[in-house]
Amino acid sequence: MGRHFPDINRVPAGEPNINDAPRKVYIASRFVGGKLGAWTVGLIADIISSGHYLGSMPSPNYHWCVLVGDYYHQLQATKQDGKHWNWYDNNVKDWTDKWELYEVGETRFNDNAIASAGIEAIQDMDEVYKLVDNNCQKFTLKLLDLICADGRRKVYTSYSRHKLKAGFIPGELLDESNPGEKVEVEVAFVEDGVAHIELLDKAFELMDENTPTLAEEEIFKEI
Repeated sequence: MGRHFPDINRVPAGEPNINDAPRKVYIASRFVGGKLGAWTVGLIADIISSGHYLGSMPSPNYHWCVLVGDYYHQLQATKQDGKHWNWYDNNVKDWTDKWELYEVGETRFNDNAIASAGIEAIQDMDEVYKLVDNNCQKFTLKLLDLICADGRRKVYTSYSRHKLKAGFIPGELLDESNPGEKVEVEVAFVEDGVAHIELLDKAFELMDENTPTLAEEEIFKEI
């Protein structure tokens, strides 16, 4: 069974490459207003109606994503049938959106590889949005885990009759008529676990420090 809402990939079609020129990786945050702001008010109201205490929960008015090059990669959520459903989205950065940037590492993934990793990350998450533990921050950490070079080493290996993945990049099924076919693909794996975990810890701390709780938000007091 498919997910409720399709992912949206705006990166032009091309070959994924996980050994491209290194680029800086940022996590980016902005205050959500306008129509999206109305969505967060609705989300908070839904949680209140369910009887949960909101005070210590992170404010959904502060949205997080991953920014590399010209594209940002993010979790989106749409309400349907009483629930908020997660899906993946990317787009060209627009500085009028007033993103705050925090550098966290580097990647050798090109834009197509990052988009594929974004789809992989969202597919690995529960489809239902949860304010505390299944949100844009969790997606951001998952995508960083897949694409960041810190603590990683790349090797070449062969897969036979598997869905090909080059550094978590979804590929095509091999030809069923040729069961002996093997394709050499590039795979990234964590070699230095300490360096990799330190990068993720840094990103988590940045998001935690720069996301107010709902108890600190005026919007919480108005609902």
